[in-house]
Amino acid sequence: MSEPWETLIIVGLFLFIAGFFGLFIWVARYVNKRDNQSPQQREELLQLVASRGWSHTAWAPGQGDRYCGGGPLPMKGTNIPIVDQIVGEFRGRSICCFEYHSRGMDADGPSTVQRSTVFAVTSATSVPRMVIKRPRALDKVNARADALFGGGKVIELGDPEFDEAFRLIANDEEAARNALTGPLAQFLTSDPRAKEEPLRFQGNDLITWHRGRLRAEQIEQKLNYLCDVLDHQPAQAQHPA
Repeated sequence: MSEPWETLIIVGLFLFIAGFFGLFIWVARYVNKRDNQSPQQREELLQLVASRGWSHTAWAPGQGDRYCGGGPLPMKGTNIPIVDQIVGEFRGRSICCFEYHSRGMDADGPSTVQRSTVFAVTSATSVPRMVIKRPRALDKVNARADALFGGGKVIELGDPEFDEAFRLIANDEEAARNALTGPLAQFLTSDPRAKEEPLRFQGNDLITWHRGRLRAEQIEQKLNYLCDVLDHQPAQAQHPA
């Protein structure tokens, strides 16, 4: 008497699993298709580059090495290639924008390309590496793993508003506290952009990034935000380059 029910349960479970993976594959393919760059979007990107007097390199082997240090690039690397590298000046500072492509394991298999966009603004002064981003459940675990490669540790400032809104990861706790004393911490907790834009200070570069393609309409928004952050950076947190 129990065999028909067991058969129905097994069939139902199989159909559920098949449906779940079918939906997962459809979503992955939809996101990948949506993430493609149309000819119009590429033309808009190149037009912005030309109008700003910037330079564009479609394929730049080794140019990603400088920006290694985490999210989304590896902590360390050699001869890291980047795509659609844009360099120039913005608000009196040197800038660089590019796509970083990596391979990931998901519904489409291990050869699926994951595309991330990186924006960087160069300052005249250097700041020890620190990352500021929205809190996530695995931050402390990931930070301990990153620490093996120089990634740093999770630090709490003792500022309830800041510590609730952000996760701070740094190697040099004293330098991180100096950098976030006063105007910069106040700016980050009051500016709505800060909760959506992760930041990484690394030497002379301030970097933000997101998953997806490089779009012309995003570039000046991201660069303006990075420049605003640097404008609020306290002098005591800076070190000569």
